[in-house]
Amino acid sequence: MIRIWKRKFQQQLLEIPGIVIIFSDRWASWHLVAGWKGCGRDIGWAKAVTLKLAILWLIQEDYLDCDVTIHGDKMSVIGAFCKGCSRNIPHNDSIHWMASSIIPNNIAITPAYIPSDSNRADLISHSILGLPSLYLQNPPQLPVELRKFLSYV
Repeated sequence: MIRIWKRKFQQQLLEIPGIVIIFSDRWASWHLVAGWKGCGRDIGWAKAVTLKLAILWLIQEDYLDCDVTIHGDKMSVIGAFCKGCSRNIPHNDSIHWMASSIIPNNIAITPAYIPSDSNRADLISHSILGLPSLYLQNPPQLPVELRKFLSYV
């Protein structure tokens, strides 16, 4: 029997700068470390990494055979993911990793646009942190290539 799970996640880039992800009622955040921007890494790359972190968490938590809606406020990232490519090499690297990670786990990702003012992650991105009891205790393990750019908050 195949179980189809529907989950909704929201993503938001911090102004600090950093990344926030909300998994149902749990939240996690990472700061972007000095030197992250460059060599094609830009705000769009950071948004793509946010989507990558959400997928990492799904895989880490053994999600299989599921359909997941992920809300974000960056149309270019949503469009690039849906098309399977971007004009930016680091973005393409993230898209390639995401596709090669979700296929073996039979995870379908539906990215959906959400305006920033409706994004639950927006409060956290403005340093209005969620309840400590809802802090994600088991954040996704960062791939080696991201460790020099992100720091778990």
